Formats: sequence, C-alpha cells, structure tokens
Amino acid sequence: MKILISCLLLITLVSSTQSVFALNNKKVLLIGIDGLQYEKLKDVATPNYDRLILHKAYTGGIQGTPSQQDTKSGPGWSTILTGVWANKHRVTSNDSGLANEEFPSLFKRIKEADNNHWVGSISNWSPINSNFFTTDLEKADLVLSGLSDADVTARAIQEISSGHVDFLFLHLDDPDGAGHSSCFGDRYNESIRTSDTQLGELLNAVDSRIANGEEWLVLVTTDHGRDTRGCGHGSQTVNEKTIFIGSNLPLNAEHNDYVEDIQNKDFGGIYGYSAQTSIAPTILRFMDIDLQTTWKLDGNPLIGSPGTRKLMSASNTSINWYSTDSGPVEVYQNDQLIDVVDASTRSWTDYTGVQGILDYVLVYNDTPVALRKSALEIIAGLDWNGSRAYYFRGDNQYVRYNKILDKTANDYPRTTDNSSWPGLGDYANQIVAAFKANSDKGYFFLSDGRYLRYDLNDDQVDSGYPKLVDNNSWPGMASYASKIRAALKWPNSKVYFFLEDGNYLRYDLEDDQLDSGYPKPINDNTWPGLGAYATEITAAHQWNMFRAYFFLKNQRYIRYSITTDQANSGYPRITDDNTWPGLMNP
Repeated sequence: MKILISCLLLITLVSSTQSVFALNNKKVLLIGIDGLQYEKLKDVATPNYDRLILHKAYTGGIQGTPSQQDTKSGPGWSTILTGVWANKHRVTSNDSGLANEEFPSLFKRIKEADNNHWVGSISNWSPINSNFFTTDLEKADLVLSGLSDADVTARAIQEISSGHVDFLFLHLDDPDGAGHSSCFGDRYNESIRTSDTQLGELLNAVDSRIANGEEWLVLVTTDHGRDTRGCGHGSQTVNEKTIFIGSNLPLNAEHNDYVEDIQNKDFGGIYGYSAQTSIAPTILRFMDIDLQTTWKLDGNPLIGSPGTRKLMSASNTSINWYSTDSGPVEVYQNDQLIDVVDASTRSWTDYTGVQGILDYVLVYNDTPVALRKSALEIIAGLDWNGSRAYYFRGDNQYVRYNKILDKTANDYPRTTDNSSWPGLGDYANQIVAAFKANSDKGYFFLSDGRYLRYDLNDDQVDSGYPKLVDNNSWPGMASYASKIRAALKWPNSKVYFFLEDGNYLRYDLEDDQLDSGYPKPINDNTWPGLGAYATEITAAHQWNMFRAYFFLKNQRYIRYSITTDQANSGYPRITDDNTWPGLMNP
C-alpha cells in the first residue's frame, strides 16, 4: 500500500510539474533595434538577420486618419509594446510622460495573465522604462535602463541562459545614433554589422534553450525608418514609415504576403504590408493569452488565424478590409455588438449617427482587430479674456484651451451643462457657432435659428435668451438663421457667418446689419485656400490679430492668416494630440 501511495504521489508531482512547465514553456524575446532602415540591411553582410524570416512592415499609422503618429522613437516603441497607435497610447513624442493606462503594455498584460511569468526590459534608451511604462514595469522581474548595446546584449544572454525568462524586451540603439551623427554611410553600415553580431549572440543563446526543450519566439523589429539621407526621422515619408518584422518562426499570411488589393495605395502601397501594431498581439497569442475585444488592439496577430486584414477607414462612416474568404464578422462599437456581416463584403458603414470617439472592433476567425475613428467635430470656438479659448464639441463636451502653452488645460473635456455654462447647458446639443463680440459679450448660435448672448464677466447667459435670429435682432439675417455653421470675428467690426450651403455672410456690428451684396460663395477668390472645403466647415475661431482657425469635418483644420488673408500652406491637417494637445481627448 505504501508503495502504491508513493507511486501515486510521484505521478501527481510529475503531472503537476509538467502542467506548470507547459504553462510557462512558451518564451518570447523581443529585440528592438532603433532607427534601422530596412533597405540598408541589403548593403552589408548580415548572416544573423538572414537567420530570420524577415519582411517589410510600416509604422506611423495611416496618414490623414486619427491613427497617424510621428515616426519617432517614443510613439514607435510605445506602439510596438502596446499594439495600438498613438491616438490610444498617447505617447506622441519622445518627451511624453506615462502612456495611457487604458492600453497597457506587454509588460503588464503578460503579468496580469499569470503573475508567475518572468518579465524583463533591458534598454539602452531610458525613456521606454523610465517615462512611458514606469507603472507597467512595477511588477517586472528585471528593469535596466541606460546600458550600452554591448551591455544590453551581455545581460540578456545571462538572463536567457538562466532559464527563467518568459518575456524579455531588449532595446539596442547604435544604428540610430550612427544615423543621427553621420547619416547613411560607412559608420551606419558598421553599426548594422555590429547589431548583426549581437543578434547572432542572442539567437545562439535562444537556440541553446530550444535544445533544452523550450519553445521560443524571437521577434526583431525597429521603431522607425529614416529620411532619404539617413540623418533624421519623424515625418510621413516612405523611408521613414518603412520598418521590418523578423521572426525565428514561420508566421501567417499577414506577415508573409503583401496585399496589393487595398483602397489606400499611399506611399507606394506600404499599407499592404503588416503593421507595427501586429507585434504585441502576436506575442500575446504565442503565449496563449487570449486576445480580448475590450482591449481594442489595432494589430492583427501574425500567428494563428488572422482577423479582418488591412482594416482601414474608407470614409468618416465607413470601414473596409481585405478578404478572399467568407465568414461572419462581428462588429462592435464602443464595446457593444451592433452588427454581423460577411467577410466577403469587405466593407461596413455605420449608420448609427453616434458622435464622439468611436472604437470599432471587428471579430473574424475569433480574432479581434480594432480601429478608432472620430465622429467628433469641433462645433464652435469662443475666445475669452486673457489667454483662454473654449472649444465646444459635438459630444456635448467642451475644453478650455491655453493659447500660451498651446494645449488643453488639465481635467478636460467637461460636460457643457448649466453648472459649467449657466444658461447654456440646456442648449448644448444645439450649438452650431460662437464668437466673442467684445470683452463683455459673446454670442452662441443654435441649430433651430435662435441665439444666446453670454456675459463674459458674470459668466452666464443674459436673461431673456434664447431669442430668434430675425430681422429685428440681426437685420438681414432672418433667411439664414438655421443655416449658420460657423462664425468668425475679424479684428474690426465685421463678423463672418459660414453657411451649410457653402456661402458666407458678412455682418457689421457697428452698423448692426448685414452688409449688402451677401451671401457670397466661399471660394478661392473670397477665401483663398478654403474653396475646396466650403461645405465642410464646422467651426471658426479668431486666435489673435494675425491668424484664425477653421475646423472641418473628419477631424481636420486649416490655419488662416488674417494678415495675408489666405490659408497657410500645408493645410488641412489632422486635429490630434500633436496639433491640438488634448482637444480631442475622450
């Protein structure tokens, strides 16, 4: 009997050990090599990069959409480690602080899946550990920052060889430093050769663990490309958007197959390659961590069955994707299942009319892929005495904007209600335009043809309002009362009203009447640079005596020079955290 019990105990112990081993047998090494141009790998001998299955990919988001981000290290590494673009993780520059906790990094997600997982980060560039993901790394088993590339490599080999690593992220920096100091050339090529040697040492250490019975995924990538000379980066160009993803294991079609049949063929069709956002969900899936729809990950995993491929905005309300197969695609909007379509349709249109930041998640092959769109419009701008301006949004919220610091004040947006704007709250969903007439009064115009006068000193709507916009209150304006979509006070007695039909009015506050000869069409003769956007204007605001801003549909804006009376070149631009910090925050 004692022998039988001992055998049972031994079997139980072995079974338990095997179970734990199976749980923790999948290991990941993520190697990031800063600023390494994909095309330059072909200029030098790289026997160790050649050991990988390596394909082109892209960074920088989709230009002209809310996902667009600078091709810089802060946004790039944060996207790699979170699986979402900067409009979600909010690391928009190298100087950003903590990343958005709503979209945790791999460090936190892996620990949350199983606290027994050994997680580490060894980085040459310190901000990854000390700025962006400090909180996520609080429970990590190893965090080292500011090491040389040689020391990063040596310490990583030590940790890998110890047998306890489950997930380890490494950051090597020499190619980026060589590019910034010397551009493309001999020094840059030498930095590639050095990184290849270091990569070989790391792969050898991993191969030793594989020979020991462990299952390893090694991914090698970079955060951004470089400009044509190799000196800098940060912009939306083909070179700067080009990165790569290399793997020691075969990956799926999303990694291996270039898709030419996509609607957006910008940058030579770069969006037909895999996205930088795919790295994080690939690692999570490899480690048997189920991808949740509520995580809203933008990337398509590169192992297992991919979800909806090449998911992109087709318009302000439509989404499209690439598919050669059929099957149900579940469509979630802000965590609610709202539709099911067939993958073969390759597109879907949102007819809900919901305003605000919209997070879509499409689930296909049990794989969620997300896309954040903005149906959020700036509907009015009101200057205030001093350095403040207020912007009202289509989701019945507003922000206070500091014009000196050029960013949204803390703790905004806030709800437009009678506590924040006494007398205005009841009409928050009807506001279509606003302007500051003088240091005492401001005006709000409503979609039903009424208006309110706001006292800037008493901070409340004057009694007796709203009133109708008619020929008594605004002589000459009665016929246009319900067509107003924006108002712009010029640095004199004139106010310009922009109408939904692409025309505009000029009103003289001193004469208190509409100027003769109006309405006139908004074109490039009357408003140089605005003509193409005549029916897309949603708000206008005089920033100072020298310039104004026009906000457009689809989250864009134009800067307009009052001095030269024309739109500045290079516009419209996307209204996002880079251009208007905090203005579109959820």
